[in-house]
Amino acid sequence: MMLPKLTLPALLVSTALWTQSYSKPNVNPAPYPLGNPVIRHLYTADAAPKVMPDGRVWMVTSVDHEDGGGYATMHAVRAFSSADMVHWTDHGEILGLADLNETPGEDWAIWAPDIIYRHGTYYLYFPMRNLRADGTIDRYVAVAESDRMDRRFTVTNPRMRGVPTAGLDPAVFVDDDGTAYLYWNQNFMGVLRSDMRDVEGAAFKLDVGAKNFMEAAWMHKRNGRYYFSYHTKYGNKLNPAHPDDPARAKSHLDWSWGDSPRGPLQHGGILNHELGAGVTGGPALPGRNYVPWRLTQSNHGGIVEYHGQDYLFYHTSALSSWRQDSFQGPGTWTQRSVCIDYLHYAPDGAVMPVQQTIGGVKPVRVNQPYEIKLASPTALTGNHAQLGKIPLGTGYYYFDATLRAPAGFSGKLEIRLDRVDGPLVGTCLISPELLAKRSGLIDTFIRDAKQTRDVFLVLRPAPGFSSEGVALISPRFFAGAPLPR
Repeated sequence: MMLPKLTLPALLVSTALWTQSYSKPNVNPAPYPLGNPVIRHLYTADAAPKVMPDGRVWMVTSVDHEDGGGYATMHAVRAFSSADMVHWTDHGEILGLADLNETPGEDWAIWAPDIIYRHGTYYLYFPMRNLRADGTIDRYVAVAESDRMDRRFTVTNPRMRGVPTAGLDPAVFVDDDGTAYLYWNQNFMGVLRSDMRDVEGAAFKLDVGAKNFMEAAWMHKRNGRYYFSYHTKYGNKLNPAHPDDPARAKSHLDWSWGDSPRGPLQHGGILNHELGAGVTGGPALPGRNYVPWRLTQSNHGGIVEYHGQDYLFYHTSALSSWRQDSFQGPGTWTQRSVCIDYLHYAPDGAVMPVQQTIGGVKPVRVNQPYEIKLASPTALTGNHAQLGKIPLGTGYYYFDATLRAPAGFSGKLEIRLDRVDGPLVGTCLISPELLAKRSGLIDTFIRDAKQTRDVFLVLRPAPGFSSEGVALISPRFFAGAPLPR
């Protein structure tokens, strides 16, 4: 969230083109003519995309104020969903300053959020920035919850005490073994408690294999490897006559990878170049050979896999360039909107730098049922049940079942492919509290569940319990296709 520092050379090159006012009027009412950004009726930033139980891709975003004013005027979190990655439904504001107890005389802002579904609840993590009356700044992470993505969220932890060092850009990740992690600025991370409302134990540093981490943490997993992406430290002295100056530290998204979500990780390289870099076929800034939004440096990414393809969500000032300058100027640095482009990998799994485009991505067509209902009741042989070959198609993202078990039972249910000790794709956590809360229903997000595979459900009872007397009622895979809205 660093603010731009304008340099004298930049101002002298073209004051009309490069002065970064925070209150430029939106004077152009014509419809936005390009495919990117995907949100075009208001300014959105810092998208966090996830596949949710309805089979749709949802994203939560921060909101840049329509009238400008910079990062201090970001006062809300908004939710959007799509069945095809192209057409997005705006579900409105799900959290705003009105939901918080703002102290009189202070100036509060809500910055880049993240979201996760867990055990029937949606958990929203959002960083607060409070400018106190005495001029000092307080920053921290808070948590809000809802039972639906399209309803307003309720703040359940106004300050995560386990997130020290002025928390910024929280990113939540649940691994296939059911462990939930939170990442934030300054390379910090922690394990989330079972209630998802705070960090358990002490936070610790994530080694990303480089010294250029600034903000915008994001973790995702693919083929058993962990990928961590982030916004790099950069130099603000951008010369419009030579924006690709190799001597200037760039505003990239970089990536690192490894075998554990706790690190250490090996630095891999660039995931997303500076905004507008390498974009072809678009409008050109007058007198230049690059798009008007090339001169802005706010880079923030979120990654989601949807039916066999990974996507990068990021933001640019292309919309403000159109609404304020009709593509004759750069728009406003702090009035951005969400773009989506494809994320590809080399044969060895390395991330290939994203090609930013003006057209965006093509619609996703899903031709499979929303759910696959399995045999019920499913009894266990020993500690597992073999379900046979299940047609998982282009991907099913969740599994649930109702557990019939002796009183007080706890443990976990692993979903594995091919063999009883095969690839782990998800884990249902089991505790008396969770079973009581949801009348025995257990569920989990599923990762990399595609094609026709043998499926094994493996029960791991906690010490003191056994699999005797345990059965699964109405097990199913679901979220394999988007439900209509």
